Amino acid sequence: MQKEYDVIVAGTGTGGSTVAREMTRRGKKVLLLEAGGRWEWMGSTMTIAMILKHCGLVRSREGRTVTFADNYGGLSNLAGGCAAPPPKSVFDPVGIDLAEEAGEAKKDLWIQKQPDELVGRENLRLVEVANSLGYHWGKMDKFVDPKRCRASGDCMLGCRTGAKWTARVYGDEAVSQGADLHLHTRITEVIVENNRVVGVKGTRRGVPVKYFGKFVVLSTGIDNAHILRRAGISRAGKGFCCDWLQFVGAEIPGMNTVGATPMSVGSLEFYESDGIAIIPVFPNWSMYAATLAMAGPKSLLNFPRFWKLSGIMVKVRDETAGELFQGVSFSKKVSEADRMKLDKGVDIIKKVFRKAGAKDSTILPLNPQGAHPSATCRIGDVVDRNLETEIDHLYCCDASVLPSSLGLPVMWTVVALGKRLGGHLAARIG
Repeated sequence: MQKEYDVIVAGTGTGGSTVAREMTRRGKKVLLLEAGGRWEWMGSTMTIAMILKHCGLVRSREGRTVTFADNYGGLSNLAGGCAAPPPKSVFDPVGIDLAEEAGEAKKDLWIQKQPDELVGRENLRLVEVANSLGYHWGKMDKFVDPKRCRASGDCMLGCRTGAKWTARVYGDEAVSQGADLHLHTRITEVIVENNRVVGVKGTRRGVPVKYFGKFVVLSTGIDNAHILRRAGISRAGKGFCCDWLQFVGAEIPGMNTVGATPMSVGSLEFYESDGIAIIPVFPNWSMYAATLAMAGPKSLLNFPRFWKLSGIMVKVRDETAGELFQGVSFSKKVSEADRMKLDKGVDIIKKVFRKAGAKDSTILPLNPQGAHPSATCRIGDVVDRNLETEIDHLYCCDASVLPSSLGLPVMWTVVALGKRLGGHLAARIG
């Protein structure tokens, strides 16, 4: 006899862990499934390689890198710790108000601005320089507990002190409240009877498995679309977003941001008008080397400059386009509109660098890459406003349901969606 759960959650990223936590808090029987393992912080680039799918070397057919996670907690482990609330401009068109859930999430995720000593003099100098040019830069909200933070710049290596909130906080809480957690369990299909989901199937450490439940929530990121296609929802994965970003480095006399706290300052002044966010952050040495290598052998000549560089990133709301194919194959171009946004952001960054004392010959824009694979199972297209698919009791909850590109850090928004879905499921289960 198979145990039947109230809710099966496939995927332990921000969306899946939030739903699992909300359900266990309400006394429901929850099964939490994760395709990867639980890789802890190791103080090196190995952490990044083990958490990302195919060691982070996933590229579109056009040669652009997009990051996908495959580990307990998902991409939240490698997030820079920057927080942005759900933008009304994205959710108003689909009739969803996340204000209440976002307010609750703000308390749970330790969201606050950091004190000057954690922000660091390098970031504060960039703010001063940008504002002297007439821009409006300041401190960014971060889901970081300043009492535990050591300002080491390790946010994107997993955070060795536990100061940064990750989806594991919610996942661990769900397990402590009675949820079953199965790692190394990859879900490939849903089990459907009379257009109603009754379970999932896949493999656990290579062995076929089946699990049965009253409700199923898919939070597997890019794999959501593949699972839904196998269930007959063919439009899933046709068109998606990835929040194109572009890093720009430069040599500023007397400083570099190699060890600075990432994404602690920046500007959203052009977000509503142009869909542009500008935030100081730069890849670590290994990500930098990989990015240069993908740009061509000659680009590797810039690698020795890494420890002299200060870095700023532009991130944009990209157009919904492209398509997912079998496995991790996908097509996604940088459209003309996307390119114009990136170019505007790069131009602003160059002005800040020049004002700070950098020479044009030292300014190095890296190739665009995708940050947040999203909108493959969009609200209003693949799922309804309650995040339910056309198959009864089958839901999706992660960045895949975003109705369009966010162009911002996604975790606050996805937690709010997870809380909203938790309330909906609790009402249905009774």
